[in-house]
Amino acid sequence: MKPLNILFLLTDQQRFDTLGLLNPHIKTPNLDRLARSGITFTRAFAPSPVCLPCRASLMAGQYPSTHGATHNHAQLSQSHLPTMATPFRRAGYHTHIIGKSHLAPCHDPTSFESAPHIHNRGFFRNWRGPWYDFERADINIGHSTEKHACGMHYGVWLEERGIDTSKYFGHTRYDQYGPWDLPLEHHNSAWIAETVIKSIDDAQHRNRPFLLWANFQDPHNPCMVPEPYASMYDPNAIPTFGFKPGEPDCFKDKPPFYRDLLAQPGEYACKPTDPLMTSAGNVSHLPFTAQQTQQNAACYYGMVSLIDYHVGRILDHLERLGLRENTLVVFASDHGDLLGDHGLWWKSLVCYDESIRVPLIASLPGRLAQNQISRAFQSLVDLPTTFCDLAGVERPHQFEGVVQTPAWCDAAKSVRNDVIVEERPFNTAWAQRILINDTHKLAFYANCPYGELYDVNADPHHIHNLWSRAEHQSLKFDMLTRIASHDAGKRRPNPPTPMVAT
Repeated sequence: MKPLNILFLLTDQQRFDTLGLLNPHIKTPNLDRLARSGITFTRAFAPSPVCLPCRASLMAGQYPSTHGATHNHAQLSQSHLPTMATPFRRAGYHTHIIGKSHLAPCHDPTSFESAPHIHNRGFFRNWRGPWYDFERADINIGHSTEKHACGMHYGVWLEERGIDTSKYFGHTRYDQYGPWDLPLEHHNSAWIAETVIKSIDDAQHRNRPFLLWANFQDPHNPCMVPEPYASMYDPNAIPTFGFKPGEPDCFKDKPPFYRDLLAQPGEYACKPTDPLMTSAGNVSHLPFTAQQTQQNAACYYGMVSLIDYHVGRILDHLERLGLRENTLVVFASDHGDLLGDHGLWWKSLVCYDESIRVPLIASLPGRLAQNQISRAFQSLVDLPTTFCDLAGVERPHQFEGVVQTPAWCDAAKSVRNDVIVEERPFNTAWAQRILINDTHKLAFYANCPYGELYDVNADPHHIHNLWSRAEHQSLKFDMLTRIASHDAGKRRPNPPTPMVAT
């Protein structure tokens, strides 16, 4: 039997509900094609709702509280082994990471993934890895028009094509949405797809199986996208985003940072009243009108459709080479985007599904379920473990995820009873754990007198906080005990949360 190829496609900040298979308002024909050849999960969650911690968890196969890179200003140690790539490299695989890496700070001048280093064209013309045990690396950082989004290997690629990056990058704010005049063929998604295709060809030429991790940089804000994608969607013909019935009045029963966000509109990182919190992380309340919100969402949808086009290029290439039947293709995102829902934008801190829940498709014709939709719980931390299991390579004992193969083979099966999401957005005693099971969601905040508990079936928008209600104290205790068991006994650089708090 031929060794299994693995292609892992990861987007950045894509909501769980932006697949055409599940949402008739968005056009993703290639992802729908992938879904028909595989299994789609509607309850997949990120181990952290922030870019760097989640990506570090995928690389390390561990929760953020284990690998220690718990926020965007942290760094996954470059000596951290094993990584996702390690067992495959040892098994003789061609291993290649492509696109957004973000395993180190991107706004720290001493960081490998920050200016000025990312703009050292001479270095990146000659360096192609290794990177966290991937033998090859073609990487970038940032999003759309950001000044630092035209660096590293993408910057070299643009330079080779005669693109004046000063014309297209560095002229927009983080909260801008709209058309981008960058030629479509020079978009970072085009570069990523082209690099993936060349890497597949290289592995074939060398007669080696491959593990390719391709990281698309969209649809993260600033949401600037070339035509025709910028105007592909009618803002009035897509779902309505914004406050839900009962909001924001219900914020009075939530932790104080919900109210802090509303009190400081337009702030990228508002100043919370809780002294344990240094900022509100990566979530904001932006003063967009209802019509502006819809226009922004339409632009976001366009970014997703642009990614879909390039996913189609990659799938077509696999099929042309006759590799599709022996290639596991997995599509996911590192976290979601609030996109104006609940009056909030982007991600982090709050426990809404729009932030922590992600799309997930797994396809391997003939071995995994086909054209099925599953409600089995999935955590992205399970992916490195499951990749090893399906490929038959030795799984490192340091990986903390569970083997999801039974659930990937049959939509009626489930491996997990619940999932846990972690966040610690600053180096203080404040930390968050979110536990989701079939009936409820609990958000625990270390060293804080507040918390959240919701009935996920009766109250999907989390209007009624049950945390302090007497009739739910037994359930709350059981869920807190489950979180404590998750944290107990772990060897990690960050202190554990209290065992049980009430």
